Amino acid sequence: MGTVAAAGLGWGWFEAGWVRLRKLEVEVPGLPPELDGLRIAHLSDFHLGVPSRGVHAVERGVEWTAEQRPDLVCITGDLLTHPRGEPFLRELVQRLPLPAFAVLGNHDLAISRDPQAHASNLTDLEPARLLRDDGELIELRGQSVWVAGAYPRKIDPNSLSHTADFRILLCHYPRVFDRLEPGRFELVLAGHMHDGQITIPYPGGKLRLAHPTARYANGVYRTEAAVMHVSPGLGTTFVPFRFAARPEATELVLRST
Repeated sequence: MGTVAAAGLGWGWFEAGWVRLRKLEVEVPGLPPELDGLRIAHLSDFHLGVPSRGVHAVERGVEWTAEQRPDLVCITGDLLTHPRGEPFLRELVQRLPLPAFAVLGNHDLAISRDPQAHASNLTDLEPARLLRDDGELIELRGQSVWVAGAYPRKIDPNSLSHTADFRILLCHYPRVFDRLEPGRFELVLAGHMHDGQITIPYPGGKLRLAHPTARYANGVYRTEAAVMHVSPGLGTTFVPFRFAARPEATELVLRST
């Protein structure tokens, strides 16, 4: 029995660093034809500052993103679990192509049951833009693109909308999707869920032990309001293991319908 447990822990430690580098085409209603093929790197949940093989996954995900040279980089929160990871976080962000945007997550503010979580109080992330209930209007392929970021607390996400050819909302929590009104944002990017991190696979699915009833756990979701991608994230929380929930850096290739 001890051998089986040791093997399981060994696999969980290995998988925590076994990063998937994925390209995913996503049809987005309302995407201007000029932005068809726009490439967005979606990274999330670094959880730096604590011992974990997830640090390797984060570094490899950043390296791959730099190699791909996407049109836009978005990071959806939980950058740090402990402030000691801030110097490495800033080093990694320096490697990312621009423009790059990020939002904070609950671990960044120590709003978590994780005993390792300590507030980091980040106020900037240069050269990336750290969004805190605000946004920035940029131009991509001759089109105006509004990138907004929700702070990890209860704000009306619809209030962050802005007139533009295309609008993207970054929020650590996927449940923000339920509060969106049609016509506010075309694309939502979120994280937080880690695809369950510790899961039990079964034919046709898997039981996510941390979030067994989560509505938005991983992948692409659609409503009449918008399209959302939930990242599996790159780091780990509570324990430095993953089971059947590999870390992932994703390049979204947007397609007009």
